[in-house]
Amino acid sequence: MNRTGAWFLLLFLMLFCSGCGQTQSTNSQPVKEKQVQHISAAKSESKADSKTVNKTDSNHKSTASLPKGKLKVYFFDVGQGDSMLIQTPKGENVLIDGGNNDKGDDVVRYLRQLHVSQLDDVIATHPDADHIGGLDTVLENLKVKNVYAPRVVNTTRTYEDFLLAVKNSRLKIKQAKANVDLGLRGASMKFVGPVKDYHEEMNDWSAVVKLSYGEKGTFLFTGDAPIRSEEEMIATHQDLSSQVLKVGHHGSKTATSQAFLDAVKPKYAIISVAKVNSYGLPNDEVINRLKSNHIQIFRTDEMKTILAVTDGKSIEFQPVPSLTPNHSSSEAGNATASGKAAPPVKQPSQQATSNGTLQAKLDDPTPQQYGKINLMVTGLTGATYQATFHYKSKDTVYQGTVGTPLSVRISRAAPGYEVRIDIKAVVKGKTYTTHTSFTPQ
Repeated sequence: MNRTGAWFLLLFLMLFCSGCGQTQSTNSQPVKEKQVQHISAAKSESKADSKTVNKTDSNHKSTASLPKGKLKVYFFDVGQGDSMLIQTPKGENVLIDGGNNDKGDDVVRYLRQLHVSQLDDVIATHPDADHIGGLDTVLENLKVKNVYAPRVVNTTRTYEDFLLAVKNSRLKIKQAKANVDLGLRGASMKFVGPVKDYHEEMNDWSAVVKLSYGEKGTFLFTGDAPIRSEEEMIATHQDLSSQVLKVGHHGSKTATSQAFLDAVKPKYAIISVAKVNSYGLPNDEVINRLKSNHIQIFRTDEMKTILAVTDGKSIEFQPVPSLTPNHSSSEAGNATASGKAAPPVKQPSQQATSNGTLQAKLDDPTPQQYGKINLMVTGLTGATYQATFHYKSKDTVYQGTVGTPLSVRISRAAPGYEVRIDIKAVVKGKTYTTHTSFTPQ
């Protein structure tokens, strides 16, 4: 094992070793970050009416005592990724995932617009960049009490940034696995997956958590858990039934099997997905399966941020047009955890390089080690792109959105070595590329 790998493994073990007695060792080996597989599909015809407020049937009466107050679940619009906030009537705040690397600032703005200054729990469902990429920014800007994640080793730079942010927050990671209860006072929240240890496929490790509030206020958050994980959760005979299903893997056909829908029995489905993405998501097969099961679909690419409110007897859904990533208020958009104004992000100044309709700029072509650079890709606004950083030791793939700065911490990049960045976007079957580079000092 080289020095870099040994350091990374030591950091991983330091953060998990005392993360509560519920942790256990895994057989997973370090793996490199992989290119996201493209899943071809026609454009979904499912449309959610953003002006309609929907309620569950609340005529059925229960003899059980009903909770007091309302629980809120925000499904943040983070493009091609996941990020959700749960607010209990007891004032507890739980964040599940933080979107991609370029969405951390947006998630922090969302939280501040909702007057959230502290998170009781942060759940990193699995190491994929579109789920944990923004969590380092969240940890750097807000006070966090607990962090949960599957106990899996992953050597991507995005995961390293997440681990360093946890370490700098003086926290230990508690293992996310089946039967672990978060111990909330205002609701019940318990992991139902993963149910076992896996190997190299990161999605198999996805933490799946069930939220319960009263009889009708039930939600199942699935990360990118594939059909294999769904089958193994079903085999454990856990109670997976939930009114609301956060559809796995952004509507990919690798998740949301009929058997899983039979076990969960959802009335509502939430799909977190970018309006323009190169993967053809959500998949038509999944959309049709949801429709054939009479499940009402809500999508962040159509409604932006979605709010679900429940009193335990019924659930209401509504868009949140006032909750925007680029809020005009300086308090909401630029305040730091201490309440002071944050320094503005440097505007890209490097000469752009281009090929076709994509252009790429960096704000600092000669950054310091452990510093941050901001990559701006323009030309196909709203499209999802992949940026491959060719470091001296390995390649690292980030995912971003054209027109939105992608903030990347370069950590231990070798001084004096020019790091080339190859950028690719696929839109309507056509591939666009460009590149740029930087040299750490």
